[in-house]
Amino acid sequence: LAPEIEEKEELIESSLKEMEEEIQKIKKKSAYDKALKMNPSHVGDRHFRLQFLRCESFKGKNAAKRLVFHFKKKEMLFGDGDVLGREVRLSDLSPLDLAMLQSGAMQVLPTRDVSGRSVFCYIPGNFQGKLNAMQVQRTYYYIMATTSREEETQRKGFIFILYKVGRKGGDTITLSLVKKVHSMRLCIPHSMRGFHAAYDDKSMRPFVSGLRYFLDGHGRTRFRVHFGDQQKVIFQLQTFGIFIDENSPLRGNDGQLNLAWHQEWLQMCQAQEAAFQEGEDQHKIFFPHRFDVLFGRGKFTREHTGNLRAAHLVNMWTQKYDEAGKYGKTEIAERIVSIIHESDGRFLKWEKSGWVEVEDELARQKVSHWFRHQRTKVSGSEGDETGSSLKREPDRLQRATEAENSSKQIRCL
Repeated sequence: LAPEIEEKEELIESSLKEMEEEIQKIKKKSAYDKALKMNPSHVGDRHFRLQFLRCESFKGKNAAKRLVFHFKKKEMLFGDGDVLGREVRLSDLSPLDLAMLQSGAMQVLPTRDVSGRSVFCYIPGNFQGKLNAMQVQRTYYYIMATTSREEETQRKGFIFILYKVGRKGGDTITLSLVKKVHSMRLCIPHSMRGFHAAYDDKSMRPFVSGLRYFLDGHGRTRFRVHFGDQQKVIFQLQTFGIFIDENSPLRGNDGQLNLAWHQEWLQMCQAQEAAFQEGEDQHKIFFPHRFDVLFGRGKFTREHTGNLRAAHLVNMWTQKYDEAGKYGKTEIAERIVSIIHESDGRFLKWEKSGWVEVEDELARQKVSHWFRHQRTKVSGSEGDETGSSLKREPDRLQRATEAENSSKQIRCL
């Protein structure tokens, strides 16, 4: 994992200035000029440009080239209408694009890897239709551009997984198609930190070997191949810090993809886009960290690793909490909040279009609520979902603990 650059204001300002100077030196940038004329506030937005600088390690010249190419590729994919001067929305996708998107053949896993990187998966065989290169590129663009808006992904990059295990029929994948999709990474402001190819059909071996030729020297050192059945491949991926729980789309049964998380992700995208159009903050948290604690209801919230881990901590401290006085109870609740923070976990609450971090006092109150919930043995169908997870079967709490311990055995990419 490349070390993060300390983003001092002086560095940011000098890099933004250098980037602008380099953009002006580029003669052929018609798509960029069109977008700038359409919507200068978007094209010149500080947050938007920082995506490209972070991707290029604050090298202004490289960031300028990527930004100009970004608009050239965007014009090719979506045309020169108003979409060129703003973020791409679901409504900008064609019916075929939406069918590809909704199939889950391309999606982002619900949990980041152990280093905090987003994990993008391409799962050939799930889209029941004829693949079109433009359709695949537009779908890929939408997913990755949406994911790249979050600062955490900009700073740490993402992991790419090509997963062809336990899947027969459906869309077929060719090296020429992979080449076109792979070229998209040059226009979107994200950095690929690892590439994993997983398959279970020996006839795919020449295809997988050919993937190396699309990678530069840096990419080839981070390319890993995994062959075997679902259980073996998932174990191998987990040794690289890619967390795959029982609800992961990669754990589908009988070749059926688990689309529950992907459908929830699409709903979040719709909510965010609606909020953006109403002028709300566009920089909320989209993908929680592995050990974040999520407030609210729903299967994703209830079974999030951070929530299970918090439930495990509450169980461990319940006896001491019950024996403590008023101030002692407060200290224990604050201690649990600190433990979660020390593992880079946050307490997050969903607000319309994204997650926001709550203040420590509200986090402490929530932990105290879980202790009371544990003591009173409230029915699992009542109250806060995290509270109900306190009484879930022990093996789920054990899995959360094992997941944390397994991260210590990660292979370095």
